[in-house]
Amino acid sequence: MHARDLWLWRIVETNAERVSVEYGSDLDADVYGSGFGLYPRANYDGNDEISDDVMSRRADADGDGDGDGDGDGDGDGDGDCDSDSEDGARRHAWDFSELVNHPSNILRVVGGDIPGLTRPWIYFGMLFSAFCWHVEDHYLGSVNYLHDGAPKTWYSIPPASASAFERAVRTIVPTRVHDTPDLLHRLVTLVPPGVLRDAHGVPVFQTLQKPGTFIVTWPRAYHAGFSHGYNVGEAVNFGTAEWVPFGRAAVEAYVTSSFKRNAVFSHERVLLETGRRHARSFASPGGVSDEARAPWIASVARMIRDDLFTIAREQRTGRDAALTRGVRVSADDDCLGGRVTHDHEVVCAECKSMPYLAVARCETCWKLKDHIELSQAIARARAQGKSAAGAALALGNDRAKGAPYGGTTREGRRDLNRPVFCLKHALGGACGHPARERVVNTRVDVREIEDLARALGEFVGPS
Repeated sequence: MHARDLWLWRIVETNAERVSVEYGSDLDADVYGSGFGLYPRANYDGNDEISDDVMSRRADADGDGDGDGDGDGDGDGDGDCDSDSEDGARRHAWDFSELVNHPSNILRVVGGDIPGLTRPWIYFGMLFSAFCWHVEDHYLGSVNYLHDGAPKTWYSIPPASASAFERAVRTIVPTRVHDTPDLLHRLVTLVPPGVLRDAHGVPVFQTLQKPGTFIVTWPRAYHAGFSHGYNVGEAVNFGTAEWVPFGRAAVEAYVTSSFKRNAVFSHERVLLETGRRHARSFASPGGVSDEARAPWIASVARMIRDDLFTIAREQRTGRDAALTRGVRVSADDDCLGGRVTHDHEVVCAECKSMPYLAVARCETCWKLKDHIELSQAIARARAQGKSAAGAALALGNDRAKGAPYGGTTREGRRDLNRPVFCLKHALGGACGHPARERVVNTRVDVREIEDLARALGEFVGPS
């Protein structure tokens, strides 16, 4: 073990000396800039061709001599994600901002607006700047690049030993886990590798990341580490075919395990939209594209097919159970009447899951809230000498535009006065209204989900 490693863990375990460390972490690359940089407009001639000196440097960088940046030697640049920026410059071939658009990355249907997940984060470290034990959101994979500066020590635990690690943490700090159920998601827990290995039998692996190298973490692989001095790194998440079952396990763990937390996006929506995208590609009138023929695409489609069948079974069981208990089930393509536009606006008030495909609510509670809002808007208008009818019309327009939950929330926060529930908690809440006053709004018919899964199966074949 490196001398700096021993020094760090002595500080952590003994608390014999106090060390103050600064860490510039989780900085949005879209705001602060990517460490990969851009090829400036000045390096292009009038025909938008890269000048000879830049081509030479790129040939040296990608190692295949053709200077296209993709490393394959064919000169076509198909591996070079050289998107144009607003000033005409081009992105570096390895720019993490382009990773979300790769055909095998399931996160591309999530959208590119989640910092750290689909948009890269920048990290500026110094000696002992540490990232505590954690897994990525939704058990995703991650890719981490060290641009420059001192090395980083990484510790990792295989995905198969993740549960053993969590049990060890519950044993080591039981009170903190009880008081803070999302402890391991807060990145505030450092447990020495030796304690995990020797006292709890958890395998821990260690490596040294040097500038110019990548570290890739796989789904549900707990990891931690620290910097040996001043450095700058960059990271982003990704989701491949292998991630799909881990993503489902993550959503279930967020709801049921001792390490609870809110989801970041709807797993159901991501799988459904990815499945639709692949089905359209396979059924294209022009024939199956080369991209769709790629073996990794078939692998993604196969995993999605299996998960869609699971989702369909869960939806059918949950909807039938709601009907049996007297809850009305209503098809609503624009779920919740156009009041919801983002995943995080529909969160089960009981378990914090994101019920994209079917959302339960108490119609009486919602109508009461609408009436209260209208009365308040009219009262404010009259107090200001304005038209009551105009206030009512303005409130109605806000709702028609799809403002979250009737236009009463800001910055995407849920309106707690209009709680929604997943199928498992369709009768949840403390309002006391009977089941007949509840409704489950379904966005997609179960048969459509099953048909999509079967369509994917026809193209990719059996597992």
